[in-house]
Amino acid sequence: MAAHSPTEGFFLASPDGETRLRIGLDAIYRFEPRTLNGDWQNRDAIYAVRPFLSGTVFRRWIRFLTEAELAQNPPYLLYSYLELRPRAEIGVRIGQQDGLISRHENFGVMGTLLPETDVVAEYFWTGRDKGITVFGALADDRVDYYAGVYGGSPLRQFTTLAGNYVLEASTTINPMGRMPDSEFAYALADASSTWRISFTLQGYYGKVEEATENFDPNTFNFQPTASGMTDRRGAGGVDVWLLAGPVSVFSEAYWRRTDPAEGAAYTSIGAWGQVDVRLWPRRLDAAVRGSWTNPSTDLAGDRLLAGEVQVAWYVAAPTLIVKVRYGLGEQHSPGSAALGAVALPAAVGRTQVGTLQVNPAL
Repeated sequence: MAAHSPTEGFFLASPDGETRLRIGLDAIYRFEPRTLNGDWQNRDAIYAVRPFLSGTVFRRWIRFLTEAELAQNPPYLLYSYLELRPRAEIGVRIGQQDGLISRHENFGVMGTLLPETDVVAEYFWTGRDKGITVFGALADDRVDYYAGVYGGSPLRQFTTLAGNYVLEASTTINPMGRMPDSEFAYALADASSTWRISFTLQGYYGKVEEATENFDPNTFNFQPTASGMTDRRGAGGVDVWLLAGPVSVFSEAYWRRTDPAEGAAYTSIGAWGQVDVRLWPRRLDAAVRGSWTNPSTDLAGDRLLAGEVQVAWYVAAPTLIVKVRYGLGEQHSPGSAALGAVALPAAVGRTQVGTLQVNPAL
């Protein structure tokens, strides 16, 4: 049986509905003039093109997702995992998947309010990795928990080096019931009398040895080689999400301790927040976002400050969304000698960006 629904898109299903195959495409097209210290920068007209296959196998509680990114050279695999969740209280996800740190990052670029995820959240996020996650919902969806162990290998590196690992855990409290699964869901609905609030506590620890990959012309494979450079990192974070009728407020804060292979250990802190106001039910909203981070509390002059404003037109959400955004950010640096092993979240200098973006989701 073949069918289409506004929420699921196109799918194939067995007569009993237990086995389903969803064939979809998420894409982002944009016109985005950008300057750094007054100089024009290169830009990408196609930000993302992500075909995917998802669905269920044999039972509705056996789910899968495989998704690729084609707007990069070379293309690469974003997700590929199998999920078993016979009960709401317990589930297991195995394969390449999102890390658990940052609920905002885990909405993905098609579920975030502004054109892309926040620069501070990106800085502290552990990214996508290969591993296993145990998760579930308790107390009538008022408590969500996640715990996982992962290989500590970058997204495009399929081989996990011996000794690498990342341990992550996250707990979300929803005292007034489950929150929506995208940052703009309640901005679209006629929910002027709906009030909800949610909190998350999360953290991770990992030991990761870097690797270089060399192309083998005999096997046409990329062979990873351990670099001998091992970083150790531990981090914690909190978030709060408030829905008050036509207004949504979402904020995250982070702390991270990094012990690099070379150089002294350092501590990073950061926070960001956004406010969204529905202007026209199911059609128009406006948002503002602010971001701050101190990459190393031991250094002076390495601060990042950024702000963004946006108006979004939901032509037929989530199938078609148009966004117009202006952003201004300033990344300071004390110089490469003073930074040493400290990584900065953005390019040094003042960045200005204007974005006209179209998000089609099929």
